[in-house]
Amino acid sequence: MTNDEYVVIPPVLTVTVEDSMDIMIARDTARRAAALLGFAPAFRAQLAGAASALAELVLKTGNPHELNYNGVQNGGRVGIQVSCEAAWLADVSPGNVEMALRAKMGDLIDDITLKVADPPIILLTMWLSSPRETQTYDNLADDETVMDL
Repeated sequence: MTNDEYVVIPPVLTVTVEDSMDIMIARDTARRAAALLGFAPAFRAQLAGAASALAELVLKTGNPHELNYNGVQNGGRVGIQVSCEAAWLADVSPGNVEMALRAKMGDLIDDITLKVADPPIILLTMWLSSPRETQTYDNLADDETVMDL
């Protein structure tokens, strides 16, 4: 399956990035969206860092941009995707864009893609896996560090 074949699942959220305050909103929205899909706090923070970096990047264009957050499903995998139209990248090699974004975001995100479209779309995807999942109450009850309430 390619990115075009992902099935969009809730949550579906949008943040308009117009000024520096919106970077914080983009970060917080990423955390909330990842929590809704069951990501553990450390991985919510990773996604928030990637969303923040993308928000900073689009803010530098001087034009408002929308960051779209949605769950995605690809076969048996579930994840979260942050996307943004990037008209300013229309004449840039997708490989160069992906390499530059990977250099900026490091290993915060699993997949970074520039979808060739009119306009191009930046796609950041993080997949949910067992180490990334929030512990369930049943798992916490087995942990000796849990206090009785």
